[in-house]
Amino acid sequence: NSVFYQWYWISWNPPVVGANVGDNHVVPSMDNAWLAASLITIQEYAQANEHKEMAQKAEALLADMDFTLWYHLDTHRFSWGDVENPQGGAQADYYSNENRLINFIARALGQLSAEEFHLSLEALEGPSGTYNDITVKKMAWDGSYFTYAAPALFICEMNTDYGRNTLLPATRAQIAYAHDRGYIAWGLSDCFDVGNGGYVQQGAPPTPAGVTAETRPGLVTPYASGLGLITPLAREAITNLQTISMTFECAYDPLYGFRDSVMAWPEASDYGQCSLRFSALAQEWLFLALVNYETGFIWRYFYRHPGVSQAHLEMYGAQVHLPLVLKGH
Repeated sequence: NSVFYQWYWISWNPPVVGANVGDNHVVPSMDNAWLAASLITIQEYAQANEHKEMAQKAEALLADMDFTLWYHLDTHRFSWGDVENPQGGAQADYYSNENRLINFIARALGQLSAEEFHLSLEALEGPSGTYNDITVKKMAWDGSYFTYAAPALFICEMNTDYGRNTLLPATRAQIAYAHDRGYIAWGLSDCFDVGNGGYVQQGAPPTPAGVTAETRPGLVTPYASGLGLITPLAREAITNLQTISMTFECAYDPLYGFRDSVMAWPEASDYGQCSLRFSALAQEWLFLALVNYETGFIWRYFYRHPGVSQAHLEMYGAQVHLPLVLKGH
């Protein structure tokens, strides 16, 4: 069985994965989980629409992926992964961080037993926290919005207790906090800084004791609003995206979409400045959220897979009822 490196340098010289063992040889559990979720969706779409070759290719890739390579039986947790070492790096330990998708995919592919899946979920921390009168039942470690919402692009979580008691309140807390701070828009999540700035940790309260949510006060990323489209606060998310694009001229490019961030705090010295970057990952999340908002496409095909439906039942105690996907649709 095999896994994928974090990234590949697509060039004949140097070789595809680079000549040296370095950062490009990191084997990340999270990135592989995103890939597997995508492959499941592609496989099910291809099967439903009689694209046999596509379905076979997706199935072959999935069959070769092994998430137990990252799993620790003694702690019931997955490692993030390190250079050529799936067991390396820190162990993912928070339920509301994006890593819950790893647990879900491992169970959906039959690589964790029902009992081990249950133990792996119990091993994830989920402290409760409050911002003003908004209680988030299971806080993310740093309050970054993508860690709450991005897994829900595939896992249909909004109609679960987790969605009602964590995802929705976390979205409300994002909006309330930005308003209280006087920001022009909301959407606090990890992103690239303005200009050519590097990647920064960014989030909103509540967070566990001792953890600072914002590292760049007022730095807002449009993709966070996009993720909000899959929540009951979709109207607020659309309004926020409109505010960003209409208020900050640099924020939206008609050819490439939203830039990765904008400084939305009027008191900041760089107020109104935008990142020079268009992040492929951020654009992907925004696109998938739009697709789910409009048609539920990702959820409908992802949940055609019987392992996905079973993992959801075991994780949330209820079946998911989605529109039936017929051949040719």
